[in-house]
Amino acid sequence: SSHFGSSSLAREAEDIQALGHLLRSPFFKMGRVYGNGKGMASSALPYRRKPPTWVKMKTEDVCDHICKLAKKGLAPSQIGVTLRDSFGIPQVRSVTGNKILRILKANGLAPTLPEDMYFLIKKAVAIRKHLDKNRKDKDSKFRLILVESRIHRLARYYKRVKSLPATWKYVSATASALVA
Repeated sequence: SSHFGSSSLAREAEDIQALGHLLRSPFFKMGRVYGNGKGMASSALPYRRKPPTWVKMKTEDVCDHICKLAKKGLAPSQIGVTLRDSFGIPQVRSVTGNKILRILKANGLAPTLPEDMYFLIKKAVAIRKHLDKNRKDKDSKFRLILVESRIHRLARYYKRVKSLPATWKYVSATASALVA
């Protein structure tokens, strides 16, 4: 029996080696946590870190625009989209040397909740509101569980990097006040 055990161990080691090769191949993509997608679509930033020659805006002007848009109530990603579409600034970081959120933090305008967390909570509140009207909607109940588990996981991360206070807790009853 010991001979049989050792050969199966050797076979297992070979299988693991083969799997390792597969994992390192450029075509192997990790799947999503909640969803079947294995998408690899993303925008590629230019290699040059300097702003393009056609961007004529100064760093101070860009910072002023960012602060103005933040005071209007726009989220950092929306600020980036507005700057790109209306002011022709392709990448705030290349022009200013700082990211949008860092500029907002420096000026004391950063949102209290991180943006991704805010929108997940908003989604969970909307699903809960829907479930109050439609009790039998099992799919929505399942989706709510997925969204809330994503919120808990993200909260764990943000507590670790000190973006949220250690005592912060997601409570579904008080969640609507967070995103109101």
